[in-house]
Amino acid sequence: MHGMITPRVIVVTASDSRFLPFLRGMLASIEPCLAQPGVSLACFDIGLNPPDRAWLESLGAKIIEPDTHLGVDAGAHSAALRSFLARPFLPGYFPGYDVYVWIDSDVWLQDPSVFTEYVAGALRHGMAITHERERCYRFQPWLFGWTTKHFLLGYGIGNAAYLLSQPHVNAGFFAIRADAPHWRAWANRYEAAIHRSGQLVPHDQFALNQALHLPPERDARLDACLLDPLHNWICERGVPMWNDDLELFCEPRAPHRPIGAMHLAGPAKTTSYRIKRSRGGHFTSCLVRGARPESPASPPI
Repeated sequence: MHGMITPRVIVVTASDSRFLPFLRGMLASIEPCLAQPGVSLACFDIGLNPPDRAWLESLGAKIIEPDTHLGVDAGAHSAALRSFLARPFLPGYFPGYDVYVWIDSDVWLQDPSVFTEYVAGALRHGMAITHERERCYRFQPWLFGWTTKHFLLGYGIGNAAYLLSQPHVNAGFFAIRADAPHWRAWANRYEAAIHRSGQLVPHDQFALNQALHLPPERDARLDACLLDPLHNWICERGVPMWNDDLELFCEPRAPHRPIGAMHLAGPAKTTSYRIKRSRGGHFTSCLVRGARPESPASPPI
């Protein structure tokens, strides 16, 4: 598999009709990626109306509703929550691919080449994912408290302390090789966290952090390609700057490198930001695909 010139890759996401403006932006941003040989598209239907589902099918997308796993009661959770539960089981939903790339519908690629970096990292290391240890991200006391609370609930005091010291990884954009041990390790940690805490979210992401950073002694430490935050920029934590020379969103400190993937997690989906410009001045816009000083955008929902 490692020597294959053209790996079979599937991009998987999830959406309902309310989030369709974000999904459209994400899919438009990855058009060059989907046009590559061997790349397919799939979407978990978590509340699509028939016209929106038909539009996705016209793009050749495989559409399926998420099932339940890990002993979770099928009727206890919404389709949206089940889509989080389904992520460690993507090869079972869409068999026959070499690499599975998950992209949240509120992510959009400013530089499609980051897609290739995720795929290449997964082929080499089993998994590629972005960490959140970024000097431009502001410290948010509520987020630290929320993270600490759920690490304690899901993993105990000792494990929580260790996980808080590690570079947190974000599960909104990742790639995993089909035969990688990460799938089983993630599912095992997720199941234990659900039984301990009774909650699916945020343990979909937190269990993945445990699998990468704190494996049991009987397991070998999992390898992973940890990409820098430019590959999955959490906009609410560090509002991007506009680079007037490159005409791209960039990191808000020198050297103002362009951001590869913009992630509108949390409030960023409904917030208009005051965006500084590298040549001075600012403009106000939400951060959806297509926003720029000459064409500021409003939140789509």
